[in-house]
Amino acid sequence: MNALIKKWRSIPASAKSSIAFIISSFFLKGISFITTPIFTRLMDPTQYGIMATYTSWTSIIDVFALLGLTSAGVFNVGLNDHRDTRNQYISSTLTLCNLTTLIVFAVIAVCKIVIGESFLLPTNLLVLMFLHFIFSPAQVFWITRQKYEYKYKLAFIITIASTLVSQAVSILGVFVNTTGHDAYVKLWCAELSSFLFVIPLYVLTFVRGKTFFNRHRWKQTLVFALPLIPHYLAQHVMSGADRIMLSNMVGSSSAGIYSVVANISMIATIVWGAINASLVAYVFEHLAKKEYKPINSTVSLLVLGYGITCVAVCLVAPEVLRILAPAEYYVGVYAVPPIAGAAFLSALYNVYANIEFFHKESIYITTATITATVINLVLNYVFIRLFPAYGFIAAVYTTLISYAVLVLMHFIGYRKSTPEKIYNDRNLFVICFVCIGACVGCTLLYPSTVVRYGLVGTLLILAVWKRKFILEKIKALRS
Repeated sequence: MNALIKKWRSIPASAKSSIAFIISSFFLKGISFITTPIFTRLMDPTQYGIMATYTSWTSIIDVFALLGLTSAGVFNVGLNDHRDTRNQYISSTLTLCNLTTLIVFAVIAVCKIVIGESFLLPTNLLVLMFLHFIFSPAQVFWITRQKYEYKYKLAFIITIASTLVSQAVSILGVFVNTTGHDAYVKLWCAELSSFLFVIPLYVLTFVRGKTFFNRHRWKQTLVFALPLIPHYLAQHVMSGADRIMLSNMVGSSSAGIYSVVANISMIATIVWGAINASLVAYVFEHLAKKEYKPINSTVSLLVLGYGITCVAVCLVAPEVLRILAPAEYYVGVYAVPPIAGAAFLSALYNVYANIEFFHKESIYITTATITATVINLVLNYVFIRLFPAYGFIAAVYTTLISYAVLVLMHFIGYRKSTPEKIYNDRNLFVICFVCIGACVGCTLLYPSTVVRYGLVGTLLILAVWKRKFILEKIKALRS
């Protein structure tokens, strides 16, 4: 233990901060995954679908209510540009967020009066969303600044504590609720309990900054942030539109099943999230040195390993779904393979997008996101309309197709952004086709538990057999 403590103390502050926030990220996603079986057994699919629809609308309205000012890219640039006046910058930016939130919700209120209660969401949930957008930026700004300045201790504690309190109060609230509106109770309990941590940070921001308006800072921030709105909007629409369309065109129950099934793919996305956090720095470092061979070999192995992870998730999906949810959700098991395939494609497009970000080719990034999102919306509308009885199945396959388009668009952008041949694209696309084919093919194996677990056992044997090779590559990436 003493040796571990000494080793920890010898690690640079930047590395300690990175490790702490990676752990907290795993914890947040892990808690969400662990509590899913609780909520699916306390709430029927319709109530779960209402909750999923609210989350999707929140992510979309976020772009207009906050103008992307809470995104790490925009806010980190602001912290860098205002090194000596960060308190003033943050408080003035929080005021700007509050002002845009008031304008956006004033417009929503007028539309609600003109169109009626059916517009967007019930008034009860829109009020909750408004409160969320007023106060939540304060916590985002504070946490992001702690990361930027490598002050991880208090941020780590608050992140973990707020998550635990929010989940505990939500579970208790739904458990004792007798009104039948479980989704409303869950959402309000989660938000109000988070305010215990958020409101003190909100007050602290203005106490320290003492700046509500600064014309120069507002102009500088908006000039940078506004052109990125189409990109952020397209991202949120692509990730949330399927749930909204399912809820409106088929019913909240279908959206609820879709959301629970999507949580299974979280097993794979957690893995890639941890990988990509290190991979971006690794790729950028070697790109700066024009050392392309190490990038190709490392990325190819990581993509292959992640593809195997996605296939493994598909193979055990029926058992995982039985743990996560009661019997009425089991029909969604056949949606897992295309969602896992889309998760793999999401990782593959990150591989190409990293090169575009390095060369600051924002036009290619935005074009790719918008194109894939439009295709996703059109296909969702057509296939959900044609096959309403299989709405969520249609939605997951349209998502798979849309992410395939996204990969292709980013591949084109990557080839245009640099003349260098960084990746062995043929190998990456072979891995891609094999992984997607294997994921979708898993649907044929669901009736046979013996065959599925025979394949899982084979994958484990291969991992043990090649353990030295795998550990060497992990060690190389860590170093």
